[in-house]
Amino acid sequence: MNPLTDHIFKTVSIPDDELSDIVNSFRTKTLKKDQFLIKAGQYCDHYYFVEQGTLRIFSTVNDKEITSWFAFQDYFFTELESYTHKSQTRFSIQAEEKSLISYVSRKEMDALLNKYPRWNEFIRKIWEFSFIKLQQVTLSFQAQSAGERYEDLFKYPYFFRKTKQKDLASMLGITKFSLSRLRRKR
Repeated sequence: MNPLTDHIFKTVSIPDDELSDIVNSFRTKTLKKDQFLIKAGQYCDHYYFVEQGTLRIFSTVNDKEITSWFAFQDYFFTELESYTHKSQTRFSIQAEEKSLISYVSRKEMDALLNKYPRWNEFIRKIWEFSFIKLQQVTLSFQAQSAGERYEDLFKYPYFFRKTKQKDLASMLGITKFSLSRLRRKR
């Protein structure tokens, strides 16, 4: 099995013929380190799956890059606002390292959603996971100190192995100097 097939199969029970049709609707793309998957101002018209590598999702505000999230291996996502409203994205998505991405177009996605109820279930579960993660992140910024948010990241070692310190600090809402102090305390 390939990583996308494994990911879908772990999330929902789906007949092999349907799964094969779904996976065959995806294309692949290799990104070099620092290459953009999408830039702010473009339109996001695809769903993506990270087969290998790491992507950084960020926006630029007052000439300062603000990292919102990272997409690691086995992460299924889109820039939902741009995708849903067919609007220009405010986010850029850039490879932190050489990455292999599978992607499906909106047209193909819509056809799959109309054809396969279990694919609808898969997408619903992805949205539920994403919404829960967003709630957790929002609550962490409201109720935790930067140090507590930093400590929570140790549950997810990819954040430390696959990201740049400045980008991790940005995601945590602190300076890279504050992150250095937190690292020394640990």
